Amino acid sequence: MAERADLVFHNNVIGGTAIKRLISRLIDHFGMAYTSHILDQVKTLGFHQATATSISLGIDDLLTIPSKGWLVQDAEQQSSILEKHNHYGNVHAVEKLRQSIEIWYATSEYLRQQMNSNFRMTDSFNTVHIMSFSGARGNASQVNQLVGMRGLMSDPQGQMIDLPIQSNLREGLSLTEYIISFYGARKGVIDTAVRTSDAGYLTC
Repeated sequence: MAERADLVFHNNVIGGTAIKRLISRLIDHFGMAYTSHILDQVKTLGFHQATATSISLGIDDLLTIPSKGWLVQDAEQQSSILEKHNHYGNVHAVEKLRQSIEIWYATSEYLRQQMNSNFRMTDSFNTVHIMSFSGARGNASQVNQLVGMRGLMSDPQGQMIDLPIQSNLREGLSLTEYIISFYGARKGVIDTAVRTSDAGYLTC
């Protein structure tokens, strides 16, 4: 067992991944029995701080990314050039679909990366940032749909739709974007109806 003097105090934010590493180190240093006692104290401290902080979520906490406008505009220009190449026969329809999906996927991913730095620079104690990046609730992909862009959706057959949803849930969706996006919300129900026959054929 390590002596108390050998342990170093780390004044850092401890998220879900860091707490797993901490538990592993505690078991190595102190054994399973004493680690369970320490974790029980951590649990009590966590419940106390969560109650005292009373974190809530409001629409003003959803900070949109300033660079989103020109990123979407750049992706639209690339898609427009791709459409012209397809129109003149320089690019096959299948290749056009693949490249279009790659363009919008890259845009969505870049927005997701910008999101974290935007929260840190604007408001590091933002409730959305605290909940998602601590591992308590939600993940980066869900937050990206709230403040970045919803991005590419799938149809009931599982094929990617090359018309992305450029809006986020903070801004609100247009009618067309809503119709495209509700495939995802209804996917479980649709799969039950559409894919049941596929599974039946496999068992024959």
